[in-house]
Amino acid sequence: MSSLGEEVRDAVLAVLPGLPDDKLSSLLNTLASIGVESKSDLQFIKEQDLPDHITPIQCRRLLSAWNAGDQTSCVKVTSRETPNLLSDTTTEVFLSKSSSSSTPSVSSTDSSSTTVDLSVWPENFEVPWNRMSSDIKTAIALRKRPTAKDRREMVRIIVDEMRLTELNPSKSQCLIVAKKIVRQYPECFADVLRDGTKIGTGYGSLLTQIKTRVEHVNRGCSLSRRRTQKITSNSPVEHIAPGPADQYGCVRWQPECPVEETEESLKDKQKEMKDLYSTEGPAGAERRHLSQLMEATYYLQRKSINACPPPSFAELKNDWPYLFTPKELYSHFKSLTNISILEKLENSMEEKGKMIIQFFQQKQAGCNANEIQRILVKFDDSGASCIIPCVILLLLSHFKEKPEALILQADVAATEADVENSFTLPDSPRLIVQGEILTATQWMLSIEGQVVVNPHPNLVAGFAALFAAYYNFNLVYQEEASSTLEFVQRCFVGINPTTGTKTATTKVGGRKSGKASEKRNNTVNPHVSTLLRKLMDFEWLRM
Repeated sequence: MSSLGEEVRDAVLAVLPGLPDDKLSSLLNTLASIGVESKSDLQFIKEQDLPDHITPIQCRRLLSAWNAGDQTSCVKVTSRETPNLLSDTTTEVFLSKSSSSSTPSVSSTDSSSTTVDLSVWPENFEVPWNRMSSDIKTAIALRKRPTAKDRREMVRIIVDEMRLTELNPSKSQCLIVAKKIVRQYPECFADVLRDGTKIGTGYGSLLTQIKTRVEHVNRGCSLSRRRTQKITSNSPVEHIAPGPADQYGCVRWQPECPVEETEESLKDKQKEMKDLYSTEGPAGAERRHLSQLMEATYYLQRKSINACPPPSFAELKNDWPYLFTPKELYSHFKSLTNISILEKLENSMEEKGKMIIQFFQQKQAGCNANEIQRILVKFDDSGASCIIPCVILLLLSHFKEKPEALILQADVAATEADVENSFTLPDSPRLIVQGEILTATQWMLSIEGQVVVNPHPNLVAGFAALFAAYYNFNLVYQEEASSTLEFVQRCFVGINPTTGTKTATTKVGGRKSGKASEKRNNTVNPHVSTLLRKLMDFEWLRM
């Protein structure tokens, strides 16, 4: 093939890298037959000049790319507008590029059209509602959630339309489109549970679906991949991504010292509580006066916890022994987040917990179906089994996380010393249940390799204490149980910040360099977002 032929061939493959060889040869022959003698001639090609076996979308991509290099030429494409949801209207527009600007613009040929800057195309993107299925149109008209199948078809149509302008839309561009759709039809597409709980931004699951579809249609296409500039040794330190925010979801992370107190007076109250513990032990937590002392010294407790470097848990327990009793764990969490954790979990498990069990009973296909079935068979919904351990085990199994990442099983008669001698306790929190997980009634809590809460009854109270520990002591979620913990946080506890994360930044090894790099976590775990979307569909559609 001549150098000219190679030049034209490369110009085609730059736009359609996946074009089969037979279609590529036919296209090149057609171009040669109509007189294409140089790469610059490509800007004069019209859609009717291209062979029939090239799809309309492929034709538009070729014409748009070849004319983008010309300063004065125009390319005729089709932009669909939807003044009425149930009507089809097609408006012809022109892509033009002026000599004074490097950014193309879209302008119509009639007086009713508008001018759109392609550098901000997501803001001006029109969702092709007229091309949606009748089921989607009906759901929107009735303000109901569409089925999962209809929603997937909608996402395919939206991504195809987006790719007419941008072959590989970035996540930020997809975010703008997802936000626009949810803002327009919140009843149909927003991430909101039936009780009104808003999950994250409200459009996280739709954003995940759109971006996943974009990545799917662009798989194997090296020309469409987005590459970030490598950070050199001279790059400023500001490029390093920050770690998880300690204040994530907190409302009183580090308050000011109460005006009626001084640090000296607060330390006197701290000493009074330590003396009480030395004489009465954990039983002193039931005294009303103790609760008043703990509430008064909240500022000093946070100052100790937030110290840099942070104190060990042995030091914290010595300084604040009652902070490691269930009652004061819940109280501290309430002051920190303004959420009554025990009451919240009890109510959530009564409603959402039962709904999740029903979901897995009906939707057993997919990841770890056999393990999920095994858990459900053991669960006794007559009341002999507690709902919360069943729900947690189902979530761990669904997310492919091991039960021991959160729960350790000890003997019914095991003591604190027995547990510490029998297990190699990890640093991250673990709930230690005594007996079979689904029927156990006693629990302990371990942090930093030691039992910090002695045996107590009621597993719901145990999970409340476990979850509160992550917030009270500024702990990140351990990677091996991060999806389950974030799900509990968002669905059951109701902490749904739109930014930040409590999951530690993970290390990703480079295939070529062999060096590990940090991987920035999503605001909402995509696995959590997907399950929440499925549960929302299940919850809304079973009405």
